[in-house]
Amino acid sequence: MSVFETLVLSLLGFGVGIFGTLIGAGGGFLVVPILIILYHVDSSVAAGTSLLFVFFNALSGSIAYLRQKRVDVEIGIIFTLMTVPGSILGAYITTYYLESLVFKIIFSLILFIVSLYLMFRPVGEQKRNPVAKGYCRILVDSSGKTYEYSVSLPIGMFISFGVGFVSSIFGIGGGIIHVPAMIFLMNFPVHVATATSQFILCFSTLIGSITHFTLGNVRFDLAIPLAIGALVGAQVGAKLSLRTKGTIIERLLSIGLIIVAIRLLLYAFE
Repeated sequence: MSVFETLVLSLLGFGVGIFGTLIGAGGGFLVVPILIILYHVDSSVAAGTSLLFVFFNALSGSIAYLRQKRVDVEIGIIFTLMTVPGSILGAYITTYYLESLVFKIIFSLILFIVSLYLMFRPVGEQKRNPVAKGYCRILVDSSGKTYEYSVSLPIGMFISFGVGFVSSIFGIGGGIIHVPAMIFLMNFPVHVATATSQFILCFSTLIGSITHFTLGNVRFDLAIPLAIGALVGAQVGAKLSLRTKGTIIERLLSIGLIIVAIRLLLYAFE
């Protein structure tokens, strides 16, 4: 690979790292189609290579968010314990899954619906009842802002297993699914959801990457330049998050969901 190609990949990793960290999604949903279209790798290799990129992006973003004290570490660890087995299972059945036309169509339609809701729902932070049924949480970030919310652990654990499974199949890291689920189904504030999602991605994508590596699905010549850019981009994305309203992050997240949904539909009818 030439110096120019390496530089282009690093710049790509930098840009995706910013956007992915800002919305808590890792950025794999952008990297996978680029690897397939521009570098002509098959879907399994694109998924494995992308997961390694997302790991470094999530690692850098998590460090930044931990410094901001926006990561719900306790909940993050619990959800991680469910995403990891899902990631391993998803990596092993990737090849077989790609034959499922019906699942792709249904899943893409769900993503479209969620993205439209995120895009067009009324402006304003989602109202939450901190004493609602569930595991009550209080988090104070480095700026002194207090977040109060409650989480249903059974629902969260079930969703996290599914996120790990789906993310490993698509190589998208899972945050693009996890974040809206955390906001709307698990009662998380937007900024805590994105930060905690990055923390979870750190572990789930590491395990998924190792599994894909054992299956020969990782192109290091592509992954390393992308990862170098992501390490820097994630720090920038986390800093931008401090100045970005939750509703804007939701709008950006909706764009990411639309991209994933379109990609699924295109692959479904290949």
